Amino acid sequence: MVRILYVAMSLWLASLALLVPAPRSALAQDEEVQAQARKLFSDGLAFAEANRWAWALSAFQRSRALVPRASTSYNIANALYRLERPVEALSELDDYDRLPEVQSDPVAAERGETLRALVRDAVAEVKLTVVPGKAVVYIDDQLSSLQGNYRTVFLDPGAHTLRVAHEGYEPYRLELQMDRGERKALLVELRASPLRMTADTKVDISPAALSISTADTGLPGPEPPRDDREPFVKRPGFWVMIGAIAAAGIGAGVAVAIVRKNDAPSCGTTGDCATTQGLTVSSF
Repeated sequence: MVRILYVAMSLWLASLALLVPAPRSALAQDEEVQAQARKLFSDGLAFAEANRWAWALSAFQRSRALVPRASTSYNIANALYRLERPVEALSELDDYDRLPEVQSDPVAAERGETLRALVRDAVAEVKLTVVPGKAVVYIDDQLSSLQGNYRTVFLDPGAHTLRVAHEGYEPYRLELQMDRGERKALLVELRASPLRMTADTKVDISPAALSISTADTGLPGPEPPRDDREPFVKRPGFWVMIGAIAAAGIGAGVAVAIVRKNDAPSCGTTGDCATTQGLTVSSF
């Protein structure tokens, strides 16, 4: 009886084994992932040809998440460039340049530098002179890591918000509209807040500062103090300040808030600046 039960149990376990599929090999799984990545890459190329760059970017990024390749990274940078996001495109090209297959292939490296030149021309730039130098700067409500009196901010074309703040000073806020390749110089000098000015003000209680009534003596009151202050423009400190601002402006182009634009042509999401051909790598 026990033998019969043992045989029945063995047959039952064998039938279950037939129902469970055998695990796929690692090679088969890798080939499936490669196929998915290749399909997404091809979709990205089709979207790029149709100038649907947002869709192309999404397809290339999903392909790269499955299988990282230099060609995919390059196409991501190109899509970001076409979508007026050149700052992100530069960051992507930095990653592209670090890939071993790019470092060992002069053609791939040269291709990246060609695209980088186009992307650089699309980046907008703001040279900031910030007083005090310890003030913090927010770009589009994101804290900038830059510090000091002189800071260079790189921006995508379009609308941006600049905010400068420091404890004890009134905050500064400015709405910026930047064109492709635009260069702008700004001086932001924060003003001390009223609370800070009150705390820093010293009260003079010396005898000379006390007022004396002359109603009972009949004697003339003291003469009002003569204003012997020099005109502001004649003070040495005034010209020192002007010299500092001028020195800061020399490296930035011209004086504060003077705008200089590139001669780069306008380029929107349809890619007027360069054709798709030569900027999209079709080999996966």
